[in-house]
Amino acid sequence: RCVPLPALGELPQLTALSLAWRRLVDLKPVLMLVNNTGLVCCWEQRGRWQQRVVGWPEGVCRDGVPLQREAVGELIADLIFDCDCPGAELVLCLPLNAAAWCVVDGYRSDGSPGLVSQALQSVDLPFDLAESYITSSPVQEALVVLGVPRSLIQGWSEVAELADVPLRRVVWLLTAAQRALHQLTQAWDGDLAWLVLEEKSLRLLLFRQGVPEVDHALEQLDPLSCQREIRACVAAWQAMVDPPSALGWWLSVPSEQVDAWMPLVDGAAGECCLNQPLPTWAELLEQGAAGDVVDLPSSLQQLALLALHQEEP
Repeated sequence: RCVPLPALGELPQLTALSLAWRRLVDLKPVLMLVNNTGLVCCWEQRGRWQQRVVGWPEGVCRDGVPLQREAVGELIADLIFDCDCPGAELVLCLPLNAAAWCVVDGYRSDGSPGLVSQALQSVDLPFDLAESYITSSPVQEALVVLGVPRSLIQGWSEVAELADVPLRRVVWLLTAAQRALHQLTQAWDGDLAWLVLEEKSLRLLLFRQGVPEVDHALEQLDPLSCQREIRACVAAWQAMVDPPSALGWWLSVPSEQVDAWMPLVDGAAGECCLNQPLPTWAELLEQGAAGDVVDLPSSLQQLALLALHQEEP
């Protein structure tokens, strides 16, 4: 009795060889943004922007820390397989509570790494210098310094190894979003006030000549109860320069809350709102209109993913 031969595509050896080949030649960054409830996974496929949102099982991840590394690694491996991205290289975006930053004044862009290290030794940093991975970037005559706990990076390195996915890069949500915001507001010549609402955390960031000079956390989330505190903070900051520059606002809040926060913008004083639609997400919104289920990231997450999408080849 004749037994039919399997088709070439069904041979396990050829399937494994094809998968290994694709992992070598079809390299692509897969952007994963982590938060307390799950992760947002974005990648490009056949010239189109794709997205998946996956929730965490309870107790798996908190403030960007993978508490159950095997479970997180397995989830990411399954997600990469489902997305058909065998050549995936993970670009990980950590949430707000996973890192801290500060600005060191009086730094020149041509300063050596040794001078940077000496400068940090004498600064009261919002993180433990000895227990953190440090990254920095010069802005004007200042140095923006970011610290991430070493244990957190080591945890995600282990997760990537368990998922059998190369960890290409680790970034922070706020600084990634800031890069996109800088690009979107290049035509604005004045100062910038950035209101950020993310996972029940509200903060006001004030920029002068591109330098983040104020990062003020607010305890209340209600627009009416917050606006007086925000305007007082802006007034005290503007009083440091005479005369102050024109002020533009960017509101990283849910779209349905933008109108509630608009009274912050003092049009009589020449202030304006700089918000604009983010082009990267237009296609996903069209998919939603066509009937596909689309769970869009938050306003801040969209900015961060836009920056990462523009940066990665």
